Amino acid sequence: MGTKFLTSPQGSSMQSMLRVVLFGNTGADKNNVIKSMLIGENLTGEKNGLCTLYKSERAGRRISVVEAPGWHGHSQQTPENIKEEITRSVLLCPPGPHALLLVIPVKTLSEEPSVGEMNAAEMHMELLSERVWKHSIVLFACDEGVEETTIRKHVQSAEKILEKCGGRSHVLQTSACGSQTQISELFQKIDSLVEESRGDVFIPQAYYELIQKKTLEASGATELRQRRGSLQHNPPNCEYYFTKPTADLSHTLIY
Repeated sequence: MGTKFLTSPQGSSMQSMLRVVLFGNTGADKNNVIKSMLIGENLTGEKNGLCTLYKSERAGRRISVVEAPGWHGHSQQTPENIKEEITRSVLLCPPGPHALLLVIPVKTLSEEPSVGEMNAAEMHMELLSERVWKHSIVLFACDEGVEETTIRKHVQSAEKILEKCGGRSHVLQTSACGSQTQISELFQKIDSLVEESRGDVFIPQAYYELIQKKTLEASGATELRQRRGSLQHNPPNCEYYFTKPTADLSHTLIY
């Protein structure tokens, strides 16, 4: 995609521009995650419909983060306008986001998410198509003081989703703008995802279908040109039909 790369102190490559979209239910506290990522207590974003776009710089990198609207807990009966905004969120960072973060809240003394909540998360993510998992990381956003056993229960509850996205996950303390060590590790995981994808971004479904259509049309045109070329080099023996006796020709046409 013509993206420039920087070199991290560890020697791995990282993109000079990074685009991320955050998804999650209404209790996911995505705003605190964004503040932690972009180091800004007073960070303000640009509203675009029901989505919010944040832009900042971190360690010489330009970072764009889109916050998609949330859905209600385990409900799959989300209003159509919310679904449309979730789908539209990936259009706000063209040509497409490098990573999609599904934020799952881990609250103090909370029980693990229900099957309904996980099914709702899966359904809302797949509004973007099943290709979404190739670019996704599950982010467990924890309140301060959450016990390890609580985190493990949440991870176990998200097992099906984790399988879909290749096991990519991260645990982040969102209080006090989060641990900078955890934030650095999150960016490293995003960079690893980008490397696995060979720099490819998530292409919004409408564009993806258009590209597929154009590719098929180009493939069909190429095949047609090849057939025409074959006919030019090996033309059918039309003289055979013009010189053959009429009775024989009729017999040939019948059979």
